[in-house]
Amino acid sequence: MPQLDDNMLSIRDILDSQLETKDKRRIGRVADIEAELREDGTLVLKGVISGPQALAGRLSTPLRIFFQRLFHDRFDHCIPMQDIENFGPTLKLHHRAAVYPVGQSDRWIARYLLRWLPGSGYR
Repeated sequence: MPQLDDNMLSIRDILDSQLETKDKRRIGRVADIEAELREDGTLVLKGVISGPQALAGRLSTPLRIFFQRLFHDRFDHCIPMQDIENFGPTLKLHHRAAVYPVGQSDRWIARYLLRWLPGSGYR
């Protein structure tokens, strides 16, 4: 887990941050966070979530439900906090892009939805 130099992070410091891998590839943005409330009352961040369902859920619950039915939880992924090397507007990750299963929703949308639009070039 990265050292925070006794500074506290707020949710707004993490949400919408760019995710960048060790090989300098941008693989998405943080849509949500996963946290655990321990028995002693402390809240511990477990990971950051990237994907269309989590992002839709921030807009509205019915939209999250729609995306869940459309994507069946295939494209939301949690990146553990121990994979984050550095915090900032860009969250630097320890591993290369191939390790993280994100960005697949874009390909799915192009293949199954955009291909039906005239002029999309996805036939």
